Amino acid sequence: MEAVQTHLSRYVKLTNASNDEMNLASQMTALHVPAVSIATIRNGRIDWTRAYGVSSLDGPPASTKTLFGAASISKSITALGVLKLVEQRKIDLDADVNQYLKRWKIPDNQFTATRKVTVRELLNHTSGIGTHNGVIYDPSSSLPNLLEMLNGEKPARTAPVRVEAIPGTKFAYANGGYLILYLLIEDVTGESFGQYMKRTVLQPIGMNDSTFDAPLTSQWAKRAATSYNGKGKAVPPEQFVEPNLAAGGLWTTPTDLAKFLIEVQKEYAGTSHKVLHQPTLRTIVMAGRDQAKARSWGLGFEVGGSADNPYVRHQGSAYFQDDMLAYLRGGGIVVMTSGGDGGTLAEQIFRSAATVYGFPDFKPVERTIATVQPSSLSRFVGAYAYIKVALDGNGLTAEIPNGSTPARLYPESQTHFFVLDAPQELDFDVDAEQNVTGVEFITSIGRHSLKKE
Repeated sequence: MEAVQTHLSRYVKLTNASNDEMNLASQMTALHVPAVSIATIRNGRIDWTRAYGVSSLDGPPASTKTLFGAASISKSITALGVLKLVEQRKIDLDADVNQYLKRWKIPDNQFTATRKVTVRELLNHTSGIGTHNGVIYDPSSSLPNLLEMLNGEKPARTAPVRVEAIPGTKFAYANGGYLILYLLIEDVTGESFGQYMKRTVLQPIGMNDSTFDAPLTSQWAKRAATSYNGKGKAVPPEQFVEPNLAAGGLWTTPTDLAKFLIEVQKEYAGTSHKVLHQPTLRTIVMAGRDQAKARSWGLGFEVGGSADNPYVRHQGSAYFQDDMLAYLRGGGIVVMTSGGDGGTLAEQIFRSAATVYGFPDFKPVERTIATVQPSSLSRFVGAYAYIKVALDGNGLTAEIPNGSTPARLYPESQTHFFVLDAPQELDFDVDAEQNVTGVEFITSIGRHSLKKE
């Protein structure tokens, strides 16, 4: 625990340079994160848990019992609930999901003429359903019900759920796909989503500090952290509802998520079956591969690592910024934060844990800074779709996306730049006269060509 919290590191380690080794307390202050809670996994058991900071800026200290919004991590828990229905042979992963839906059907259009949406495709974001962000609602105003969200009807603030690409042909992260899975569970079981998930997943695993209640009851709310966006706006838990429960409605603790990940590890090994048996659980790592984006997703999880040492991971970001990771043959970590720039902090904690616990895929990447004349930098300044590049002293910064806090760019060559805190690189395109015409934006999910505006 001491090693993890005192050796935080950036995504990039600079060759032949003094690299800061940061501690957790200083980074919480620098990144404006009021509360952080951590649980680590070693040898199939929780190694340690600890909470840092305060549950709200004017509230008591956070504890390991403090609840955080899980945001999109909820999808992984939902996936086990859906796979339970598969194991019980109540649904088929590869059947047209519409045959199981009673109150609403996915509307047919030109994209579904030859291929229908399946449960597997909803789970791994290859259904063709259009993506949209999760939306947080204040329950003092009207909350949309499930059908209003599916149809994009007020008071819902999201578009109707529709198929916008041929199912099974590409990856597109879709909260709307999990909204359909929410409906699927209720229509197949006749239970409310929250009750079904409590009975089949939360209770069997012993996740007693977790709930899909929306809005939170007063008993749950008084134990929950207040969330903060990057500009310091606070949303107390009693005013925080993500009505798409399957995609982002879970409130929980790192300890409970660590219990969940340990059960996934054990079911993968065939040594437990509190929720699923080994053959069903192992379908989660059967990724739908999108070569164009170079991203690999299984059923309800991002999948990575090697064939000998695979991992599952999911992040969440909706004011709360969270991350969880489990190597399926042992080891893992859960980090939950109450906002600010908690995503960056979680990444720094992951890299510290990777060094301490020997996680092979999350150690810092080493890069060398090239010498670039400051006079040559002005040609890169400008707007590139959703990225803005600017001069700052003798260097460049980039807003990724436009409007966010500028990040310092470091040159690896005369035209290739990177940032320290994320897997983000900019490879500028130049013509024969050395004028900049565009940029290749490189991230962990692939390359994106952006023209200079």
